[in-house]
Amino acid sequence: MQKLFNSKKTAAAAYAAAAFLFGIYAFAEMVPGFFLSTAGRLVLLCGCCAFMWCGGAVLTKIIGNNGPMQMNLRIYLGLFLLLFATLTLFDPLWGRNGGFVNWTKDLFRVYTENSLNLVPFRTIGSYLTKGTYKQLLVNIAGNIVCLMPLGILLPLCFEKQKKALVFLLSCAGISAGVEILQFITLSGSCDVDDLILNAGGAFLMFGIARIKYIDKILRRILLLEKGDPA
Repeated sequence: MQKLFNSKKTAAAAYAAAAFLFGIYAFAEMVPGFFLSTAGRLVLLCGCCAFMWCGGAVLTKIIGNNGPMQMNLRIYLGLFLLLFATLTLFDPLWGRNGGFVNWTKDLFRVYTENSLNLVPFRTIGSYLTKGTYKQLLVNIAGNIVCLMPLGILLPLCFEKQKKALVFLLSCAGISAGVEILQFITLSGSCDVDDLILNAGGAFLMFGIARIKYIDKILRRILLLEKGDPA
């Protein structure tokens, strides 16, 4: 009984530490004039996920099924989407303001001429033929990588997301939603090529994660081989 009590205390402490790190993240986002670097956000959220994994591992051992880890996965997904939205809409270090603007005819004309692209592969082709190394790294590789975690998280969280077409449409919808919000808030460009790269990168990871050997490793790391939740 004492051992069980200590295990529950350990799990509670781990989740409390995760909540504390997330609290710091939320504080930095909500307090004007106080902001985190991209690395700082990643450290806080990765630390939060690590503590949650520890708490979930203890609870999984106590109750004998993977219910706590399944819950963790959904929280991981939420944290990732929060990070993605923060960086693409609200991060001043990336030139994002995240505020709604009063559109004027001149502002609309300037934005559509300089920051709106609805022609597939036009921006990608421009970067490939005329872009600098930094532009290729940030705008091509960055957009490919940024939604890759969905290739792991969505299929593990939702059974329907294991279907390739459903998964691809979901990722395209998430990316399209962010692009539309960028247009509304003037936070960066609204570019169909970003959607193509985002969804393509996520689908690439989806395919990699479906490889039997890799899927087995991921499920072991995430403790999803402990039986079905009660």
